[in-house]
Amino acid sequence: MLTYTKKYTVPYYETDANGNMKLPSIFNIVLQLSGEQSHSLGISDDWLKETYNYAWVVVEYDVTINRLPRFSEVITIETFAKSYNKFFCYRDFVFFAENGDALLTVNSTFVLIDISSRKVAHVEDDIVAPYQSDKISKIIRGHKYTALSDTPLEKSYHVRFNDIDQNGHVNNSKYFDWMTDVLGYDFLSTHVPSKIQLKYSKEVLYGTTVTSRVDLVGVQSFHEIVSEGKHAQSEMTWKEK
Repeated sequence: MLTYTKKYTVPYYETDANGNMKLPSIFNIVLQLSGEQSHSLGISDDWLKETYNYAWVVVEYDVTINRLPRFSEVITIETFAKSYNKFFCYRDFVFFAENGDALLTVNSTFVLIDISSRKVAHVEDDIVAPYQSDKISKIIRGHKYTALSDTPLEKSYHVRFNDIDQNGHVNNSKYFDWMTDVLGYDFLSTHVPSKIQLKYSKEVLYGTTVTSRVDLVGVQSFHEIVSEGKHAQSEMTWKEK
C-alpha cells in the first residue's frame, strides 16, 4: 500500500476555545488528504465521477486520540488505503507531532455510491489498484452502538446551503458540530475526547431539520442524529483537561 504524507500547520480558525484543533476540522483535513492522494495517482474525484458516475462516501470512523493538535503546531499526517473488499474500502490516517509522537489515529471505512441512484456500488479493482491496497474477502464489522435512553438531551438544527458538500448531502464533519454542541460550553471547555466511534447510516439533504440527541453518562457520551429515521450514531469517551 502507498502512503501519502503532508505537513500541516494548524491555523487559528481551525481551533476551539481551548486552543485545540476542532473535531470537524480534523475530519475535513483527512478527507482533503484522501482526495489529494487520489489526485496524485490519477484517480481524482472528478475522474471517478466522469468515468463511473461514482463518489466516495465515509460510512464509519474509529478514532483514538492521545492529544489533539494545538494552534500553530506543525504536524505531519500520513494516510494509506489499507485494504478493500467488494463493498468497503478501509483507510487509515495518523497525525504526528514534530517530535514523532503519534497524536491521533483515524480508521475510516468508505463506500462508493452511484451519484444518480444514491445506492452503494461494487468496488472495481481498477479503481483501487493505484493505491496498492490489499484485497480481502472479510467484511470488517463495525462498532455496535448503545441505544439511547427515553430522555436524552436534544437540540434541533436546520440544514443550510453551507452545510452541503459537492456530493449533495451534509458534509460529514458537520455531524460532529451537531453532536458535540448539545453537550454545552461547561462540559466542552473542561473535557477533550480520547475515543470517537461514528457511523453514518443515512445521508442528510438540504432543507432538512435534524435533532441531535445525547446521553451523557460520566465521561461517555452516546449520540444520535435523527429526523425521519436515524442518520448517524456515535459514542465518545472524554477525559478532563
